[in-house]
Amino acid sequence: MIIFTDNISFAQRCIPQSDNWKTCKISALASPVALLVDELFRTESIARTEIADCEHWDYLFAVDSASKSQFDVLSGLAVSGHEIPDRVLCCADSGDEFHGFKGRDWIACRGNIHLSALIKPGQEIPGAAVGFVIAAVIAALQTVESFDLQGATPAIKWVNDILVGGSKVGGVLARLQTQGPVTESAVVGIGLNVEHRPQVVRDPFVPDIAALSSFSKTPESCRYVDAFPRLMELLSHNLDGLCQGKYSELLDLYRKHSLILGQQVTIFEDSREPASRAIARGMVESIGPSLELFIKGHPSPVTKGRLRWESIR
Repeated sequence: MIIFTDNISFAQRCIPQSDNWKTCKISALASPVALLVDELFRTESIARTEIADCEHWDYLFAVDSASKSQFDVLSGLAVSGHEIPDRVLCCADSGDEFHGFKGRDWIACRGNIHLSALIKPGQEIPGAAVGFVIAAVIAALQTVESFDLQGATPAIKWVNDILVGGSKVGGVLARLQTQGPVTESAVVGIGLNVEHRPQVVRDPFVPDIAALSSFSKTPESCRYVDAFPRLMELLSHNLDGLCQGKYSELLDLYRKHSLILGQQVTIFEDSREPASRAIARGMVESIGPSLELFIKGHPSPVTKGRLRWESIR
């Protein structure tokens, strides 16, 4: 893996074994890497190193403070017609213009993970339409599970949020570029609150926000330097599995860790209006292969909307 950064100490929190850093000028870099570096960094001079024992990803761009969403940068380049590298990770210690699902604001606090990844499968992938969301949300959940949270259990809130003890600690995004049935590229974004709880306005759909450190015994037992490498490896494993036709296995994990199966929920129109209309109410009986919800008494599967879980109102 080749690593580029404008803050070596931050990059070493992402990849602790990284060393032997050398300064390089962005203007001296060759395409296609130069295009990404130019979009991601706000300085002419950055540091570079290479590690041999990371087989999962080819590049990591670790930015101290991102001026814009790295997810949007990768998504834009993926459809721009420019050549870009494969198996790319971007992360930022903090930044501006970050967002969650449907463009909702995401507060980027230092000490939390803000990760975007791009792969270029160039093949037909069963379940791709929702498979990349599932692969990413399972990777985030598995990362959370690897920490001792003093008995608190992580679960998935439909569609793409990770909750612990009723509080949101993470969320994911995915955007695909397709050509017919072929997935040319996929970009996934993962936000995971590790060390710090962001100050976010609560609403009926996100009753509370927390960080993993909120549940750990001591701050030292829940650190970014431990979480990031785990998430990086788990995400690669799940994306590889998806590309190898293991969508059903990932879907089974999603269902197993669902927060809402058997629960009473209300689904509202996905609107930015203060009072959106309820479109479905009832007990969630099952989750379909495209993550549609089958709600008892509702005439058709629910494929979109914002979910309120009645147990945590």
